[in-house]
Amino acid sequence: MKKLLLLVAFMLCANSFSQSADLDREYFNVSYVKLPSTPILENDKRTYSINLRGVSIEGFSRVNYPGILDVNYNFNGTTVRNVKVDKIKHEKKDKDGKVTSTWYTYKAKASFTSSAGITVINALTKESNERAFQESSDYTSDEFSSYYKAERHYALNKYDIKSNHAAKHKSLIKNSVRYYLNSKYGYVPYTNQNEFLWILGSKKHPEYAKHHEAYQKVKEIFAKMKYDEPTDEIAKEVEPIIAYFNDVVPRFEGNKRKLRKVRYASYYNIAKIYYYLDMPEKVKEYAQKIIDNDYDKSDGKGFLRNADELIETLKRNEMDSRHMKVLTEDLRNDVVEEEEEKIVVEEQSKENQISLELQKAYLVSAKNDTLLVNINSNDISKIGHTLKTVQLDSKGELVGVLTKNASDCKEVLFIDGTRYKNIKFEESAAKSGTDTSSSDKLCKVLFESDKIGLYKFNDTELVILPAGSEKGVSTSGMSFVFGFDKNLAKIAKDCPAVAKKAGEKAYKNTEESLLKFCEELTNCQGDQASK
Repeated sequence: MKKLLLLVAFMLCANSFSQSADLDREYFNVSYVKLPSTPILENDKRTYSINLRGVSIEGFSRVNYPGILDVNYNFNGTTVRNVKVDKIKHEKKDKDGKVTSTWYTYKAKASFTSSAGITVINALTKESNERAFQESSDYTSDEFSSYYKAERHYALNKYDIKSNHAAKHKSLIKNSVRYYLNSKYGYVPYTNQNEFLWILGSKKHPEYAKHHEAYQKVKEIFAKMKYDEPTDEIAKEVEPIIAYFNDVVPRFEGNKRKLRKVRYASYYNIAKIYYYLDMPEKVKEYAQKIIDNDYDKSDGKGFLRNADELIETLKRNEMDSRHMKVLTEDLRNDVVEEEEEKIVVEEQSKENQISLELQKAYLVSAKNDTLLVNINSNDISKIGHTLKTVQLDSKGELVGVLTKNASDCKEVLFIDGTRYKNIKFEESAAKSGTDTSSSDKLCKVLFESDKIGLYKFNDTELVILPAGSEKGVSTSGMSFVFGFDKNLAKIAKDCPAVAKKAGEKAYKNTEESLLKFCEELTNCQGDQASK
């Protein structure tokens, strides 16, 4: 009977040891200071100046120029490419899968890229380091029923679209600049609530209760960890937990996977605890145990890498812990700050006008010379009697703005395809107080063919230039408005079909309708003209 009871007890014990060894992640809190890769060791020399608002270096004092670190930020602008209109095919099918109707919609698309850079001058090392940043994003419009509508939507909104993408890029780049400067120089207080231990998840496992008890104690102890306080007391309090996980190992000897898994959890948890106690040599000891245990060697190798990196980081910073007091302050006085505020506003204004909204264009002069010029997008809608070009020096700094008369310009072709052309016409009488003579004026090209041209002046006034004419005519002029249909019919006299539609009031004095008129007149075939 006694032998039978012993056998049963042995079988129960063996069964309990063979229970599931599933492991669950159980999370706890850690807090420390992320140390820099390029530290300034003397605390009183941790000062910096920067011309980018909203970016600070943790553990440093911001001062007026010069500081030990002087950071100069430059936004290089936003470029647009791959502007196109996609044609999307739609089909309607019957129950047999046969196509019963087909139609198309259109979407305008474009890609935007912004770039910026910083230069960091270190007064201690006399070194100057540069770092470039870039962000890209794509634009896709809503669907339109015609190619023309999609194209016009983008043409009318492209500056707002570009401005929105540029603003988004600037925000992302600013975050990248902040991260870069703090990774390289800053002492960043850091709290992570997502660190974890591997704890047994099966209630039938003999170590389940003690595993969870150990985890709860670790959680409570590490909750008291502060980035600016030493970890000595925490290390003492956690010693019994480390002892417990060590004690588990010899009770689960053997090569079976479940046994190696339990040992792995002990080694992993101890290595993790030592890592956040800033004891990298102990981390390496248990990392090797993980590797030798042969359950998950990759975790052991990961701990070895992390331990070596921590050793190097502490050595580089001449510290034995990642816990320290961090002082981040602004030492600029109020008067200076007000002056800087003014400077920053001016710099931002300059940036918005010169960098963010800078457009490149080819200018063909009246003498047929071609120049690549920079034009502030805020001035594009003002192109008319004059053209303002931005003058930059070899470093990209603003020198001034040069104003050219329209009579000196033959054509302006922007990189994105937008064109302005010198057209002689008389402005509408509604523009009182201005020169209404048929003088040279730069007009935006809306449509051009061998039969007719349609232009826009000052972003408001439409101008028609029939083939063979030296002067255009404003559709806002009194004589044209009061005889609008007859005037269009006269222009279309060589195409009776279009002239008839004009006489029947098929067209309106709007950009969209006049574009339709120009297209139909241009596409007028010989048989149409003879009818």
